[in-house]
Amino acid sequence: MLDLSHIPNSQQDIQVFYSNGINNAWQIWNKPRKCNYVWIMCIGGGGGGAGGPTTTGGTVAATGGASGAVSRALYSAQQLPDALYIQVGLGGEGGNPNSNGSAGQRSWVALQPTIIAQNIVQGSGIGGGAGGGLTNGGGSAGESAIGQATGIFLTLANFIGTAGVGNGVQGNAQPTNITPFSSQIVTQGGQGGGSTAGFALIGSGSSILSSSITPLIQGGAIATAAGSSGGNGADGFTSWKPFCSTGGAGGGAAVSGSGGIGGIGGIGSGGGAGAAGNSALGYTGGRGGKGGDGLVIIISF
Repeated sequence: MLDLSHIPNSQQDIQVFYSNGINNAWQIWNKPRKCNYVWIMCIGGGGGGAGGPTTTGGTVAATGGASGAVSRALYSAQQLPDALYIQVGLGGEGGNPNSNGSAGQRSWVALQPTIIAQNIVQGSGIGGGAGGGLTNGGGSAGESAIGQATGIFLTLANFIGTAGVGNGVQGNAQPTNITPFSSQIVTQGGQGGGSTAGFALIGSGSSILSSSITPLIQGGAIATAAGSSGGNGADGFTSWKPFCSTGGAGGGAAVSGSGGIGGIGGIGSGGGAGAAGNSALGYTGGRGGKGGDGLVIIISF
């Protein structure tokens, strides 16, 4: 095997930090001996999809959660202490029927377990991926890219920050499918199927279309039979080589039943939105899918 970047006697060490499911929990990275450079990638948590509207009709629909931002930084190992503190952002919870989704959390790498600008050596961005919105009430904004004002010690690094991807306002019964990787390696969640007045028209959930390396994430099917619930959106997909992920698909609406639930987002991607359900007949919208948790990868060599 060739030496990495032609650096003699380089010893590559890869450590992957996942969310441990605890809000604001810190983990510790210890610098390996004899390393020369440290590369850090941070991904923020994706937003949860909105819960589907519980409604008697009208042009209503819910939006999927936005994705977290992605940031990469390269340091000389001499510029970093022997230990760093890692906080991996949680994905936002999906909304209950008739409720917005929750925002994802940012991921951090810090000199000490405190989040202040003078302490940060790497972070995913500025604010996690936003949760999905309900009933035409707005879209979901992707996490903004990080800058040196957020992490002062990024001044010492070569770094690139890219913003997350959000959803626009959803006002149609049949939402548009999502094409992945148009601007980012993580994606927003699919939008839930909506309805028009009196449930004269309902929509299936929006799918995340297949790419060269990711499969189709299928949106939930519509339900036209009395008492049948809409189909659930499929969960998102995560690839490790190359790294990328997709959001969860949206749920499908039902004429006289409950709306389908949204799919869970892959790492850093948004959760799918739930679909509309017919409250005139005692049914509810579907719950939104959870946004994908963030991730931190540290490679030293």
